[in-house]
Amino acid sequence: MQTLYALRQAIQSNKQLALDGISDQFQPDLNSMKPQNKRQLEGYRKLASLLFEEALKTGQTAQDEDAPKSVIDAANSALVYYQNRYRKDQQFLAGRLLEAVKDIYSDYLRILQLLVEYGHMSRLDSERVFPDPDETPFVYESDLSQNVVIRALAAHQPLQTELVRRGITWADDLAFVRKTYREVLKTDETVIAYCLKHDHTPDEDQQLVQYILRQMVFAKDPKTDPNAELSPKQQADLEAATKRLVIRDYLSEIDLAWAENSEVVRGMAIRTLKSTQAITGLTLEQLTDDWEADEQFLNELFNNAMLNDSQYEQLLGDQLKNWEVDRVAILDLIIMKLAVCEMLTFPGIPVKVTINEYIDMAKSYSTPKSGTFVNGILDNLSAKLTADGTLRKSGRGLIDNK
Repeated sequence: MQTLYALRQAIQSNKQLALDGISDQFQPDLNSMKPQNKRQLEGYRKLASLLFEEALKTGQTAQDEDAPKSVIDAANSALVYYQNRYRKDQQFLAGRLLEAVKDIYSDYLRILQLLVEYGHMSRLDSERVFPDPDETPFVYESDLSQNVVIRALAAHQPLQTELVRRGITWADDLAFVRKTYREVLKTDETVIAYCLKHDHTPDEDQQLVQYILRQMVFAKDPKTDPNAELSPKQQADLEAATKRLVIRDYLSEIDLAWAENSEVVRGMAIRTLKSTQAITGLTLEQLTDDWEADEQFLNELFNNAMLNDSQYEQLLGDQLKNWEVDRVAILDLIIMKLAVCEMLTFPGIPVKVTINEYIDMAKSYSTPKSGTFVNGILDNLSAKLTADGTLRKSGRGLIDNK
């Protein structure tokens, strides 16, 4: 969805750049000694712009027997410019779509390695001969590097191999690791209590890394009324929760899609940490069960959504009886077009599965009322397309998931 939104924005930008190019061609020549007919130039600009807009709609080169050659040339030059930019943007974003999915797995691996780095930092801190006089004294009976889960991550060769293969490292970010270890982990009561104990059970080790992961790495914004009076403990808890957000913010700088990807990464990381206590031992999660099939699905969905955009907009326009299509929220329109594309392109996916998927997407990314709006439009449209034979399902797609 983000890719289609980016492409839509690129289309608008390219169109405006093409129109700006037309405008530049019909500006008065300030270096010319000849008198400039500004009114005529403005008329030519408007005519060339109209011919360009018409050419965009028809997909044909601009033609007008009554228009001057300079106007036709300007309109067609703008059309060629627009088409070249669109083609490049489409190719770039199609490739970026797959890279964005792969970035989720890179985030997952980066988080696991961050836990290992905190273990290293804890060991180095515990071995310091001269403590930092600016820090509150910290007693180590044990450190995080002795945690069996963190040790399992550090020793897991498949993880280390994948990190090297993808070029993922915290070597250039050790200042951040050191700062957050000292200011976030070392000041946390749960971490302090853990390090005060010499021995730990496997369950205690698991609880600690889960706590660090859930409460620090994936910290949520503290939910509180800014006008409420807080007790000293509540104020301290609020300050601690706010301090933890520095980790989240840093990860957002590494991956601009962190806000969207974090829940998926969180689930994968939690399951990986739990796997250290399974009989089979630590096991890395896979992003999908069949990446080749999923990659083909993404490419086909994106390409068909682009190829048949006008068709899907017409189908949706027929359902929006009391709405102008251009008045519908952009994200709602993109979400519904994707849903229609999926319904018509993949006969093996049940209609209800598709509709529910895009309802959830609308709730997450668009307006508060978008879920209900998208549900109503897609439900009516799917019934209409099924009735006239346009929408046909087969195999598992025939399942009615009510």
